[in-house]
Amino acid sequence: MLAVTTKKSVIVVAEKILVNKSLSLSKIDSDKAIFGFYCQKIIAVVTNIVFFIGLIPYSVKSASAQTIIGCDVTSPNILNIANNAVISYADEANDKINRIVSNKITAVINSTTEAEQFLKLVNQGIEDAQGNSLIGIGAIAEGLIAQFKEQGLNAEDANLASLTAISALATLDIETSSQEVVNVVKQVLLENFSNQGINNLITQMPDTDLLTALAGLQESNLKALGLTDEEIEIANQAKIVPENNGSFIAQIITQIQSIAEKISRKEAQTQLLNFQKQYEQDLTNIRQDKQNLVTSGSTVKFKFRLDNQSQKVIKVVLPNAQSITTKGLTGSGQVTKVVYRLADSDAQVASKDIDITTTEETVSIPADKSLELDISIKVGEIAAKEISAITLNIQPGCGNLASQSLNILPPLTIKPNLIDPLGSITGCAGEILPEYLGFSVALYELDQNDPTGSSPSDLTSLTATELPDDPNNNKPKGIKPNIENSNPFYLTNTDQGRYSFLLDEERGQLDFGATYILVVQPPDNSIYDERRVKLVLGDRQGNIVEYTATSLDGRAIRASDGQTTITGEIVLVEDAERVGLDLAVLDLATNVCDAQELEINKTGDRATAQPGDIVLYRLAIRNLASAPIDNLSITDTLPVGFELQTDSVKAEIANQLIPIATANNGRLINFTTDITLDTNAVINVVYAAQLNANALRGSGENSAIVNAQRTDNNNSVQDGPSIHRLKIKPGIIENTGIIIGRVFVDKNFDGEQQPIEPGIPEAVIFLEDGNRVITDAEGMFSVVNVLPGIHTGILDLTSVPEYRLAPNLRFSERNSKSRVVKLEPGGMVRMNFGVTPTAAGKKTNLRQRKTSKPDNKPNAPKFNF
Repeated sequence: MLAVTTKKSVIVVAEKILVNKSLSLSKIDSDKAIFGFYCQKIIAVVTNIVFFIGLIPYSVKSASAQTIIGCDVTSPNILNIANNAVISYADEANDKINRIVSNKITAVINSTTEAEQFLKLVNQGIEDAQGNSLIGIGAIAEGLIAQFKEQGLNAEDANLASLTAISALATLDIETSSQEVVNVVKQVLLENFSNQGINNLITQMPDTDLLTALAGLQESNLKALGLTDEEIEIANQAKIVPENNGSFIAQIITQIQSIAEKISRKEAQTQLLNFQKQYEQDLTNIRQDKQNLVTSGSTVKFKFRLDNQSQKVIKVVLPNAQSITTKGLTGSGQVTKVVYRLADSDAQVASKDIDITTTEETVSIPADKSLELDISIKVGEIAAKEISAITLNIQPGCGNLASQSLNILPPLTIKPNLIDPLGSITGCAGEILPEYLGFSVALYELDQNDPTGSSPSDLTSLTATELPDDPNNNKPKGIKPNIENSNPFYLTNTDQGRYSFLLDEERGQLDFGATYILVVQPPDNSIYDERRVKLVLGDRQGNIVEYTATSLDGRAIRASDGQTTITGEIVLVEDAERVGLDLAVLDLATNVCDAQELEINKTGDRATAQPGDIVLYRLAIRNLASAPIDNLSITDTLPVGFELQTDSVKAEIANQLIPIATANNGRLINFTTDITLDTNAVINVVYAAQLNANALRGSGENSAIVNAQRTDNNNSVQDGPSIHRLKIKPGIIENTGIIIGRVFVDKNFDGEQQPIEPGIPEAVIFLEDGNRVITDAEGMFSVVNVLPGIHTGILDLTSVPEYRLAPNLRFSERNSKSRVVKLEPGGMVRMNFGVTPTAAGKKTNLRQRKTSKPDNKPNAPKFNF
């Protein structure tokens, strides 16, 4: 029942439009058109009520709208909808805009959940004409406005505060901590508002809420990215808490990646990660005074995807450009093109684009398929001092509402903050060192003779400065702490590790490709290690010169991000008092770490062993870092033939046993533990390994390495390899082998001695290593203690002049004078030589060549080494 009275105060009462009304397809199966009609009517009524009640924010200065995509579902569906609403409409003379105030709203829609809806409409992002994503820093503006309004600011002040906060954020270095970000942003806001009441509201704003809005993790922004209610609930658990260590940007990246890992839907993951990348790029663009990628007249593309989640074909009526412009577009813009294409539900295979700009079209979406919809909009007039928003709302008749907004920032004037343009030297975790005396920072020229491009040569000659400045001596004004622009510059405790160098543009020190090496030298006998960072100057944008810094020692340049290569900016200082001289401030921040942060020592309980023995190994890991470490992982590589005794592994700290996990993969052993090792604490790991016969093949060399992570800055630390060498003795398992053989008269030429085939005594065989062997009275010989491997023997025919090699009718290889055998460790091989008498040899009495003995035993082998 709907009652409308046209007065200054209009009371609209809608009661029980549909109360627990069910539509069962079984009752109207004969008339599918009737079902489709009722389905769309029900959705339309509910949509309109929800639209009027909750979709028009108070501060929006243009009407909101939405385009309905009609659908005809050829499958059963039951809708249970109950709605009670009392709405008062106020049109006061002093109101700047019409507003709807709802004092009682009850809406229950039990049709289907998003997962059960026939059509799921998914935001695919907003792109410019070149395909670049436009969901970035502008997306956080809406969240900031909402946050400031929630704090108590009116719409105009909230808009100004949002722009001011974004501008303040853009002036800060990428390494600025979240605590410093919130301090600076609030300070700038207080300076821009003279109203004490507003300043009180800003001061009282929770730091976490402001940082979360600045990070783009506000609920309104997450909805704009296309996240579902369940996904937003997961994302809402992530809050940006003020921290002094690390950078604000790093915190954002960590939180967004954490949210993406917890969300299973790939589209949402992609949207979040793309937003993060575009956010960083937009900040860079604002700092370089080129933030307005979208201007009046630009064409932007809103991308959506309709997924058919049912097992039936769904027909949808796609709107044309005019329908979308009048019903679904909010803001200054006009729809210029509408195209669609059918694709698989994973959107990997798509058909050709079909243009429906001028004509609505009914399209059938097969089961488990998708339809991609691209809507191009020409941007209209953009406000000069306010945030311009273009919003597109799409509502399928049997699916979820999708809304995407493009927030276009007005031109922002960013002035580089030169109050404290200093580099700094901190500890490994970014902390202030307890003592800076003896530390020096120096800038060197690159050694041109070094092919690696990593060695310093001479100190860079810097232009001398002074502070305070004497305008009459023609010497430039310096900056603190290096007021004279000395090179090297010696740090003091007063400056807490800060340093500065001024580069002279007139001397070509800012030319493209100019290369320097920054060296941080700790004092003698310091626990800290020297740092070397290579600086290569790049492009110049106005008064900003980009540079690339690369760590030459493999350590992270900054404690906050763990990167060994970063990009930064050198800002020119413009000062009329410098008599036209342009100097630029180098402000690279880096950290120094302990020369050795982790130590591993490996020992064994013996120096020699043989197969069958059990060896005890001990690993001692000491934390030498200035902070505790965790995520301890020890990788131990056993020698060949060593087998870990898994039940022998034990670990202890200060004589207290601790749990340790063991993973064994062949010779590779990995020990891990969840304990946190304090500074100077030692963890001992003991285990046993048994030698098998294969140990004789190996070197007996055992190596171990250790990896861990500092708890203060999450940097990885490692040490090793630590090596223990064990001498392996054969013991009862001999590594050497035996070669045996015969020289005999081969009468049947088969290469094997038969009982009637006599041996040839005193025949000489030479081995490849020069050993000379003589056969005994039976023609046999043997060689013991022969190393395993390939061996070659050759019969010296001059030692048996009456014979020649017998032809072998079975193996052609044995027709050679030499024999090749392969001897395994501890094995035995045979090396036989068959001979046959020559014509002269047939007359020789073989018995005359034999040396008979009374006991009739064969002669012992003869060796000649």
